[in-house]
Amino acid sequence: MKNKIYLLIGFGFFCLFCILMILLSFDVSVIAKSGEPVGLSHINNLMQYNENHTIDKISDVILYLSFAIIVIAAVIGILQLVKRKSLYKVDIEIIFLGIFFVLSIIIWIVFDKFIKVNVRPIGSDDGSFPSTHVLLTTFLLLSGHGLCCIYLDKKLYKYGSLVLAILLIIIVTIFRLVSGMHYITDVLGGLLLGISFYFVVFGMGKLKPKK
Repeated sequence: MKNKIYLLIGFGFFCLFCILMILLSFDVSVIAKSGEPVGLSHINNLMQYNENHTIDKISDVILYLSFAIIVIAAVIGILQLVKRKSLYKVDIEIIFLGIFFVLSIIIWIVFDKFIKVNVRPIGSDDGSFPSTHVLLTTFLLLSGHGLCCIYLDKKLYKYGSLVLAILLIIIVTIFRLVSGMHYITDVLGGLLLGISFYFVVFGMGKLKPKK
C-alpha cells in the first residue's frame, strides 16, 4: 500500500510540473534585464533579479556535494551485483535512482539547449526552466534520506538526513533566486520535478530496512 501511495504522490507532483509548464504560456511579459518575455510574469516579478557570483558558486558547491549520494548508491549497487551475481538481484531503488539521475541530466540538456521555456533573468542564452540545481539537489538529497531509511536502522540517521536535506534544498532554492540565475517559476519547476522523481524511485521498493 505504501508503495502505491508513494507512486501516486510522485505522479501528482509530475502533473503539477506539467500544469506549471502550461501556465507559463499565460501572463507573458518582459520583467528582467534579459529582455526576454517570461510567463506568469506577475508572480515572477515579485522579486528583483540581480547577478551575484558568490551566491551562485555556493549553490554550485551544494549541488556538487549532493552528487555524493549517487556515488554512494553506485557503490552499493556494485557491491550487491558482485555479491549476488545478478543485476536482477540489485535493490530496485538503486537501479531506479541511477535511471532517474540519467533522466535528470537528459532533462537538463533538453530544456537548456532545445526547449527553452525561459532564459536566465540576468541575460543569457541558456535555458533556465526548470532549475537543474534545484531539481538535482532536491532529488539526490531526498534520495539520500531514502537510502538512510532503507539501509540504516538508527532514527538519528533517518530524521537527521531528512532535516539536512530539507535545509540544503531551501538554501539552494533561495540562492538560485538571489543569484539572479532563475525566476521563481524556474525553481518551483525544479522542486516539483525533483520531489516527483524521489517518490517514484522509492515507491518502486518497499521502503523498509534491509539486511
